[in-house]
Amino acid sequence: MQVPQLDNVSGLAFGPDGHWAVVNTRGPGYIDLTYTTLGSTVVVINALPDNPTLSNPIPAPMHSQGNIDLSLDGETLLLNDTTDLSGPTFQSEVIVMQGIRPGGPPPRVAAIHTIAAPPEFPLGPNPIRDARLTLDGRYVVAPIPLIRAFDAQQLPIGLNQIAILGPIRNGTLDTARLLTEADGVHGGPYQAGVSPDGDSALVVNALDGGGANLLTGLGTGDPAKFKVSALPFPFFGPPFPLGPNGPPVLASHGQAIYTPDGDSALVVNWASPPLAGLPLIPSLSVLTGFQSGNIRVAANLRDPTFNPFDNRQQIATAPAGLMDYVNLYVRAGAARDGLAALLNDAITRADRGELAARSDATVDDLVNFIRSVYGLLRQGVINASQAATLSRLAVEGIQNVVADPTHNGSIVLTPGAVAPNSIASLNDTEGLFSPRLVTSTLRPLPTTLGGISVTVIDATGTERLAPLFSVSPGQIVYLVPQGTATGKAVVLVGGSRIMGAATSSIEPLSPGLITGGAMVQRVRADGTQSVEPVDLPNSPIDLGPETDQVYLILYGTGIRGHSGMSGVTATVGGEAAAVSYAGPQPDFDGLDQVNLLLPRSLIGRGRVEIALSIQSWDGNRVTISIR
Repeated sequence: MQVPQLDNVSGLAFGPDGHWAVVNTRGPGYIDLTYTTLGSTVVVINALPDNPTLSNPIPAPMHSQGNIDLSLDGETLLLNDTTDLSGPTFQSEVIVMQGIRPGGPPPRVAAIHTIAAPPEFPLGPNPIRDARLTLDGRYVVAPIPLIRAFDAQQLPIGLNQIAILGPIRNGTLDTARLLTEADGVHGGPYQAGVSPDGDSALVVNALDGGGANLLTGLGTGDPAKFKVSALPFPFFGPPFPLGPNGPPVLASHGQAIYTPDGDSALVVNWASPPLAGLPLIPSLSVLTGFQSGNIRVAANLRDPTFNPFDNRQQIATAPAGLMDYVNLYVRAGAARDGLAALLNDAITRADRGELAARSDATVDDLVNFIRSVYGLLRQGVINASQAATLSRLAVEGIQNVVADPTHNGSIVLTPGAVAPNSIASLNDTEGLFSPRLVTSTLRPLPTTLGGISVTVIDATGTERLAPLFSVSPGQIVYLVPQGTATGKAVVLVGGSRIMGAATSSIEPLSPGLITGGAMVQRVRADGTQSVEPVDLPNSPIDLGPETDQVYLILYGTGIRGHSGMSGVTATVGGEAAAVSYAGPQPDFDGLDQVNLLLPRSLIGRGRVEIALSIQSWDGNRVTISIR
């Protein structure tokens, strides 16, 4: 049937359980080919496969259509705005949206990264076509298919760069590493597919005879260890339209998608003849042997109805199940058998019904599975990315049995990273955590409150009980334990039984500022000082006579982990403001404060925004009013 919301679809991605998906679409009607206005939307398809329902279109800040990618936990959506001609330069944007998961918080744009065509290489096809998330969702692989020159046969020579962006932060997405020809990048890298094992990506070329770059080391989580190599054969795809002895032909590629077993990849090809008037010859290549390292072309598939330029034709594979990933990551033997036994027990109990005792046993099996996974990580059997994949999918299973809480930083109340010794929260719309509000007045904070505890299992598998501020029917506010390792963490809510599970990203910094209460400290010419509370942004701040120095004291969390004040900067209304202190607030656990001197040039400006940056980590914006 005709579904208007799905007209002009340019990307498709499945959620982690395969029962929901996301598409990027312009919808029916006229498409603005000037690429100067925003018009794309995102639509979530739920209740697959039997009773699909479509969400209302969610606006996306895109000027053009491109592929999309969804993190394994379904929390992060990556959009590719391939062509933005609204400004003075030809550029593309990589856009990160969060909250797209059905039943989660309202969707929001978390970060936008712009890559502009440099003036010396103004040729297309575009700066970004197909950026992809690494399996752990922390980094972005962004091939840059720009043309820098033409050779003697008038075939294009690529700029040959792959940008590694990340980690994904609240509001920023910086370049962690730029891979170039010196690293082995070749052929005009164009579109990418990330393997299910989380350790490699196939980056197919657009500007040579049809080869690809193989990017490995992604499972380390360290961009410095990512390596580039060429496939063991230079060409795959359709035969040259004019024969092997004819004029040179640019045999470029499109989408690249791995099959769930990680051993094969599907690559869309089209051959572009050098002479006008000749038809394109699209095909689909099947590459196999990725697990053994004996990579080869298994087939080139042709069909008259196959048209990679038709935006209604998209390829996606449904996510593999947790048992599939176990078989993919762990060699046959006792370790695999132990994980499989836990999963089979959980499945058997879940299939027997919804009795509480059986649900508890199912959850216990999955929690034991998570602990076993981290044991294999410590033994070196699997890598950190694979451990994150297995534990994330096990959390998905727990959430299908008990509460499905959303993990937030409690200050800014938005999904994203949290830092050790920062304040975080678990929000539960079903209200299952506690029958009433219980808050702690003890110092140090207790790790059990109202019969509830929170356990944080970090990326190394180390478990720590989290100190608790409060528990209530809809929310638990807790302190991320000191020493929690960076990377993906599992958070378990327990009492007499496990009541909920979630995942969280732990980063060294995750600055979040309170948008309401603050303090103003006034230092007069005679040395006297006064401190007064201010309700932001409703209470205007008077900067007083020329001889006064007025400091604004802001409160937040996730700030104290910086390595020195030289990395802390702030602007107020676009003007630089000196920051004299950014660190712990001495009276409250997890609470940080930032002291900044308000520039006198702001007098009379009215409402202005404060932007705080700590070692390239951007905090949320705070609005104040200057009299």
